[in-house]
Amino acid sequence: MRIGLQAWGSEGDIQPFTALAAGLVKAGHEVTLVVTDNIGRDYSGLASCFGYRLIPVPNPQIPSKEDVEKVWRQIIELGNPIQQAELVMRHGFDPVMEPMYAAAQDLCAASDAVVGHFFVYPLRVAAEKRGVPVATLNIVHNCLPSARVCPPGFPDLGTWSYPLGWRLVRMMVNRIFLPRVNALRVREGLRPDTDVMTQTWAADRLNLIAVSPQICQAPPDWEVRHRVCGFLNPPAALVTDDLPMDLDEFLSPGNPPVYFTFGSMMPISFEYIRETVAIWTEAICRLRCRAIIQIPWDDMSVFDNDDRWFKVKRAPYNKVFPRCSMVVHHGGAGTTQSALLAGRPSIVVAHVSDQFFWGAELERLGVAGKTLKRKGLNARKLAAGVAQVMASPNMVSGSTALGRRMAEENGVATAIDLIERHLGDRE
Repeated sequence: MRIGLQAWGSEGDIQPFTALAAGLVKAGHEVTLVVTDNIGRDYSGLASCFGYRLIPVPNPQIPSKEDVEKVWRQIIELGNPIQQAELVMRHGFDPVMEPMYAAAQDLCAASDAVVGHFFVYPLRVAAEKRGVPVATLNIVHNCLPSARVCPPGFPDLGTWSYPLGWRLVRMMVNRIFLPRVNALRVREGLRPDTDVMTQTWAADRLNLIAVSPQICQAPPDWEVRHRVCGFLNPPAALVTDDLPMDLDEFLSPGNPPVYFTFGSMMPISFEYIRETVAIWTEAICRLRCRAIIQIPWDDMSVFDNDDRWFKVKRAPYNKVFPRCSMVVHHGGAGTTQSALLAGRPSIVVAHVSDQFFWGAELERLGVAGKTLKRKGLNARKLAAGVAQVMASPNMVSGSTALGRRMAEENGVATAIDLIERHLGDRE
């Protein structure tokens, strides 16, 4: 089959699609991946390595670093997930919607089936217009209403409160997204959507949930189209999959370090990065532990040195996490599941929307300390959270057991089987 994929967002949003693309090629399919990365990361090395066609669709209104930092600080200060989503759409999605739609039309014209990031509603519109089978891919499992699941952002008061909570959540989500979605649908002569969560973000034929079944088990009131395929782990042979030699040397002696990363939640702003690193390093000094700190900056010499911490721009999580004692991270879908797969407990410092949900999920599973907020974060709070996890052998053993179970899964293979059955000739 000729299969088209379209992704948008941060590296954590796009990595599942690079993993899926590589798996589909290995399974004998012809694959094209359309990518809109919010800071313009280059995925061409992966495409060349694994044999799929890559089409980058950059934002035509690339903001300055100063503007990015201003918007980012505004997002963090807001705290409200709905208001945060509005800002993300306004600055990160709306300016590139038309180019993404043009790319989606071309992709559908050249594909037998397409799979899109659940946010990328232009692909669903293009697929409907062309009559091409389409699936959506969700990287988090809190976007599907269920009478058995507490709605995101609401206190769990018991199942009696869930229907009202979901009604409110859907109303707020529809207020932000439906005008955008239906402006395009009506323009293209299609019937307007009435609900984002159950229509726009979930294709009629197949809606993949790229989350480990160790974390998410489909509730009985989900429709059959919603399928938990498992974590779409990046391919094992990534170009960046080797540990730097000096990092390997740091890891070898002494106690396993704590890994600190806020992933894509570190905008390219020196002042913001410097403030974050200062919190990390003060917390490390308070804890008197060894640590690895991931800093997305080329010149590491501008940050303080200390024998207790190792500075790295990026590292392959599948190689470094298993050799650490725990992971302090932002609660992105990819980083969260990578830490779990490595069998390591976490402290989540949530910045936006679904990261608070991931933090709550790890707490529910007993493999993380209390979720912290990036807004108002300081070294004292962070050190106290890390110390709590360090002092909990149950969190360590629980993480190890969960990681072993996850290692037996193959989310990519499961997703491919579902795509072939529901979008191809095997249906």
